[in-house]
This record gives sequence, C-alpha cells and structure tokens, in this order.
Amino acid sequence: MPLYMDRHYIEGVLLDDIKFAHEKDLELQGDFDATMLTYWFDEGRGTTFCLVSAPNEDSITGLHAAAHGEIPNDVVEVDQSDVLKFMGRIADIPPAEQVDNLVVDRGLKSIMFTDIVDYTAITSRLGDTQSFKLVRAHNTAVRDALTRHAGREVKHTGDGIMAAFDKADDALVAAHEIVDAISGVDIPEVDETLAIRVGIAAGEPLIENGDLFGSVVNLASRLCDLAEPGEILCDAEFVRYLSAPDTSVEVVGKLPVKGFDSPIEVNKAVGQQQT
Repeated sequence: MPLYMDRHYIEGVLLDDIKFAHEKDLELQGDFDATMLTYWFDEGRGTTFCLVSAPNEDSITGLHAAAHGEIPNDVVEVDQSDVLKFMGRIADIPPAEQVDNLVVDRGLKSIMFTDIVDYTAITSRLGDTQSFKLVRAHNTAVRDALTRHAGREVKHTGDGIMAAFDKADDALVAAHEIVDAISGVDIPEVDETLAIRVGIAAGEPLIENGDLFGSVVNLASRLCDLAEPGEILCDAEFVRYLSAPDTSVEVVGKLPVKGFDSPIEVNKAVGQQQT
C-alpha cells in the first residue's frame, strides 16, 4: 500500500493537542483502510507531519476529518527509504521501558534477511531489464511489510533486503506477509515464478554509520542461505522473544552453520502469525 506524509499547520497548537488527535486517528483508521504509522511535531512552527499507509489521499483526508476535523494542508506520496533518511523512523516509538507490559532492551534486535531464489540463473535467462522487474516486485513486498510492522530497512543486498525489528513478533508477521506477497507476484511481461527465502536471528548487533554488524547479523544471513524456497528459518534466541512460540515455529534441529564453531538450533516458522 502507498506511503504518504501529510502536513498540518495549526497556529497555537500544542503537543498534547497533537497526541490527542493522533489517538483519535488510530481509533478510526480501520474505517478508512489506513494505518497511522507515526507523527512529528515542530512546535516552533506549529507544524505537524503524519506518516500514513493508505490506498489514496482521499482516505487520509477522510480519516482526519472524521477523527478530529483537522484537514491536512498537503498530502504527498513518499518512499520509505527517504522517510528513514530524513525523519529517522517509520513507526511510533513505544515507551523505552516497556512494550506490551514486557521490558524491552533497545539494544536487542531481530535481524531479517530476504533472498530471491536462483536470482543469478533468472538474470541469465531473462537479462538484466526483465529480471530487475522481479527485484522491484520483491522490494515493494518487503518494504510494504516493513512499513506495516515497524521494521527498518538496513540495506539492499542486490537480490534481497536486510532489515531490523525491535519486536520479534513484528519480524515474524512481516516475514510471513513477505513470503505470501512474493508467491503472488505476477508480472505479465515476465514469464518467471518468483520465490524467496528468509532468515531471522535475534541479538545485539554492533551499529556503525547506520549499518549493523556482528554475529547475529551473520547468523541471520546464514539461516537465509539454508532456507528452502518459501521457508522462514530462525534461531532459538529469536524464538525466545515470540509471544506464542509453541504455535509459531517448529524445531528443525541443531545444524552446522558456516562461520560458527558449534551447531546452531534452527527453527522453521509455521502458520500465519497475527498481530
């Protein structure tokens, strides 16, 4: 679904007013097929920016009108990567001390890698122009899921995307949605079936210049390599942080993983996780 940013200018508005309006938007967003992701408030200028996933501009205007009557001055479609670059986030930041009554360590991340299956062979068969249409379809599916579930794109890997999540449940829901979306990709002028694999691991990565490093990143990448087409593999640490691990994953077993001295307990996501 498209991503939009709207701008409101209201003279004399206060932060508490904006918080109240955002809460009203959240209450009615489902009626307009929209998702209010977050907002920013420039108190000095009396300007508020809202980030919204919605089918069109009219849906956003209608939502604001019904919720509190403040119609945006401008609504523009935006790219997720641009939002991250200039505004720093694409979802509301929960309180640092807890999320859903659970203590959250902000250093802990769930790292996800996606990978287009047999992309080198596909490129050889179709050529760069046609195969890149599949990459664009993959990128759209992944970025839409990241937007809906508070994920952050760390970098594009050529035939996949590396992303990070604060909450394991968000990562798992996003992974299922990505796999489902990719399986339904149909580009009329491209005679090719698209499939991906996904790997997820949880831990505390090293952060430098917006990129993530460390053993958890390496493990997520290796799990992605091990996955079968359409499969989501994850490590035991990630499973620990799922709200319903008994129904979300099944144990594959301890497997040798390249770059790790000891076998890693590998799990496979099953079913469709819901938030």
